[in-house]
Amino acid sequence: MDKVSFRKKQIDLVSEFMKSDRAQKEINDIYFQLFNDLDFQNAPSIGITLSMNDEIPTFPIINQCWEMGKEVYIPKTFKDYSMTFVKYTKDTELEESSFGVREPKDYDNNLMDPPDLLIVPGLAFSEDTKARLGFGAGYFDRYLAKYPTKTIALASSKQYYSKTPWPIYVLDKPIDKIISASTGGENV
Repeated sequence: MDKVSFRKKQIDLVSEFMKSDRAQKEINDIYFQLFNDLDFQNAPSIGITLSMNDEIPTFPIINQCWEMGKEVYIPKTFKDYSMTFVKYTKDTELEESSFGVREPKDYDNNLMDPPDLLIVPGLAFSEDTKARLGFGAGYFDRYLAKYPTKTIALASSKQYYSKTPWPIYVLDKPIDKIISASTGGENV
């Protein structure tokens, strides 16, 4: 199946799943695994997105980072499909990007490229190749090509595949580690 068709199917699958009771159980399991992960515990700075609908909520992760004394950085994207990571605090003023993502309004200082650990969003992830299916704009693939750093992806059972069912292109950057719900089973 081509990437565009698979992405559309995956968006519907994840959207439906996130409305289920099982979704919250899986999310809690994923948080538990992440907070106990040594790469997460040892990283002084974390790069993470501000979650949108149908994504694993990132605010509990951000709050945990702050409680652990970590610096949190969120992406600021640009029209040329590049991005930078800007320090995020409770006082950071946000604006909505053209994709509907909340981003820092000011980004002249407090930049970190790259943070020690990036929690990379996506629609689907595969164990065999550590592949990630993103949302189609290529921001994270471009960023990781320029700024290699440790990466973790968080995947519900509907986002996790043992074998990659979508085509992988040369510019697609693999993820170092996928944390998936152990309660869920797997897609076929």
